[in-house]
Amino acid sequence: MKGTNFKSFLKAIITLSALTMNYNLIDDEVSSLGYENPESALSTLSKLFYSIEAPTIMAFLLVIFLTVFYAYVSRAEKQPKRTMAGVHVMAAFAAFWTITGKLFYVYKDIGLITRGTVQCIKGMFAFAGFFLLFSGLIQMAVIIYINCCNKSADTNANKLFDKKYAAVVIAALILMMWLPTIVAYYPAVFMGDSEDVIYMAYNHPTKVGSSVVPIKEGIYITNHHPAVYTGYVSLFLHVVRALGGSYNLGIFLCAITQGLLTLCILTYSCMYCAKKLHNGKLAFAAALFYALFPLIPRYAIMISKDTFFADFLFLWAILLHKTIHTENTKKDIMALAVTSAGIVLIRKNGVYVIILTLVFAAVLYQHFWKRWIFVLATIVVVNAVYSNIVLPVAGIPDGSVREMLSVPFQQTARFVKYHADEVTQEERQAIERVLAYDELADAYGGNLSDPVKRTFNKNATGDDLKAYFGAWFQMLLKHPETYAAAFLNNYYGYFYFVVNDITKLARTSVGSMANVNRDGYFDFSHCYDAVHTGLRDILTWNDVLWMRVPVLNILMTSAFYVWAVLAAFFLKWLRRDKAAVLTAFMYLALILTVLVGPSNAINYERYIFPCILAIPFLVTLTFSEEERSVNNV
Repeated sequence: MKGTNFKSFLKAIITLSALTMNYNLIDDEVSSLGYENPESALSTLSKLFYSIEAPTIMAFLLVIFLTVFYAYVSRAEKQPKRTMAGVHVMAAFAAFWTITGKLFYVYKDIGLITRGTVQCIKGMFAFAGFFLLFSGLIQMAVIIYINCCNKSADTNANKLFDKKYAAVVIAALILMMWLPTIVAYYPAVFMGDSEDVIYMAYNHPTKVGSSVVPIKEGIYITNHHPAVYTGYVSLFLHVVRALGGSYNLGIFLCAITQGLLTLCILTYSCMYCAKKLHNGKLAFAAALFYALFPLIPRYAIMISKDTFFADFLFLWAILLHKTIHTENTKKDIMALAVTSAGIVLIRKNGVYVIILTLVFAAVLYQHFWKRWIFVLATIVVVNAVYSNIVLPVAGIPDGSVREMLSVPFQQTARFVKYHADEVTQEERQAIERVLAYDELADAYGGNLSDPVKRTFNKNATGDDLKAYFGAWFQMLLKHPETYAAAFLNNYYGYFYFVVNDITKLARTSVGSMANVNRDGYFDFSHCYDAVHTGLRDILTWNDVLWMRVPVLNILMTSAFYVWAVLAAFFLKWLRRDKAAVLTAFMYLALILTVLVGPSNAINYERYIFPCILAIPFLVTLTFSEEERSVNNV
């Protein structure tokens, strides 16, 4: 017992060091103060102690708490080696991103932790401390999860969803809580892409249109923002204007129709959780989340392809789970295929998400191979016909290749910014055929690749790109750490908890609306009477609560939802529930595609919004044991 207590105390000290570590370089004068020989090893090691920054009483309380925690973990039920291996992998992954995220977000320099022996030791202490902490937390979470799963389900809550009009009541509850947002932000929430979509709806020139080589003269529409979504917006605007209505009314009807689709899918998910997964409590909790979480209604009425993409992907996840447990229903398989086509048409990275998931499904459920082949054939045909026939005939370019090259472009720009003197003339010439070399250093921003991508030469050929990647590879060999830093800098927010500023959605909407009106084509406007402005102020106050209240504000971080998906995958993998593992994998595939996208999650949460929408379903699925005996690996 004494040995266990001492080990727990030692772990607590290491963890305290990690939690309170200042990663900055400690001044030599400070660390050598009081030493007769300021060059001694003891003086140098003092930098470690000066790097620990915590009020004495807080440090004391933390050590006590952590000692008790580690002692409890050491006495907890021992888990199988397979489980503990997974725990340690997850803990190491979490520790890595915690340190990486802090170095970028707080100190703006990932190389800080490697500058000298003392800094390296600090890094090792930090990693060890976080690894111990996350190992203990994950181990306890696994134990709690297993105990919860072994308890018998409470069927009383399910009776609420057995009522005749349960779906109507759920939908009405959610819609009622959305009404303040719908009224306050009439006619709709705008964002940066809204300008391009609305301009293209009337075939006006756009900035994004100038990034591609036109197919037909006078056609300014591109598939950078899906032409299908542009057509959807165009339909409402043109019909309403033709009937004498205003632009505001047209875009409002567009947004409200989009919001009603979101509402139907969310209601369906709640009913599915209650009736198919037999978890009425979590189904009701999901309904409350959809009703109260402020991001949901704003995205529901946002003029952006992201809403439809999240909707279709969520519906696809539910249908995928349903299809696995359906032996003879062609209707569900057809619905899965149709939804797949919608995903592919509404966002380009959707095709990779679906294909990766279908490949994994074929591994887990080989006896359903006909279903997977049918769905795969559907999206291949739809994508081929759309990209190779429909768009060219309509004279619509299929977007710029630059959209897929955020990672290498950021790496090149960072190299030029910090190691320009090592770029050879041949490498520079190869880069200049694709990117504006002289602009790269100033354009580079670690969290967003768009400024670098804007320097892309739209006339670059396949040979130009081949030469560029040759130079890219040669520069990689010179400074691989720079390439790694460029990647980590652009994506750490998906794993490191940074609270997103939800109030910026309102500011963005006003600014984006002004941009749409800038050339005098349109006259969109929010309402500025006392009722609407007062309502927006109340919603802003509510936003501040979500962003500032501890524990609650973790829901305003993109990383929370990424880690929730990882946790769902890990926990159901432990339970060997193939159906749930497959569903969680679909969102992992989405996250993989996001990690080659243009933006860090600390900028905004739109790329991870599909995960936000699906988290209540994944949580319910994680705690559902209905299919475990059927789907055991």
